Amino acid sequence: MNDFSPDYQTLWDQLGAAGLPYSPAETHGILTGMLCAKTRNWRKLLCDQVDEESPEGAQCLHELDKLWTHTSTELRDGQMPLTLMLPGENAAVNERALALRDWAQGFLYGFGLGGKQHSSLMNSDAGEALRDFSEISRMDTEEFGDHEEAEEALMQLEEYLWVATSLIWHEAGQDDKN
Repeated sequence: MNDFSPDYQTLWDQLGAAGLPYSPAETHGILTGMLCAKTRNWRKLLCDQVDEESPEGAQCLHELDKLWTHTSTELRDGQMPLTLMLPGENAAVNERALALRDWAQGFLYGFGLGGKQHSSLMNSDAGEALRDFSEISRMDTEEFGDHEEAEEALMQLEEYLWVATSLIWHEAGQDDKN
């Protein structure tokens, strides 16, 4: 059992201290996309500029290791909902919308790092989900106001992202046990 509970602010602080230019949402999206694309060398691709010898770099890499393992376990076990690294419900609506956009953008980047995908994937439901992620990654976060409708829209987007991620995971063959 994985007892790790990802914390947005902790990861934000560690990423900054290690000199990584990504938000926690974008970082988690990148890692999740890499997992779905069967990319295993995430450290080299995401953290090649991190000084592993510095206390800040080592601490950040340790936290990212735990996040990688946690996310991998959730995907493999079909955990629903998949835990997305997003600010808490007390954060401003625009901040949460920006994090959802960053997560989708990060996922696409991470998935793209996996190299060539089977062309059949783009003609499936997973391909449609990837196209939706592309739209979400370009959404205008300024259109979100601080009202109940915005809260509902954010909840629906978050739910869509974790359901679609599970779909991509399965259609890309990640649930194969062999």
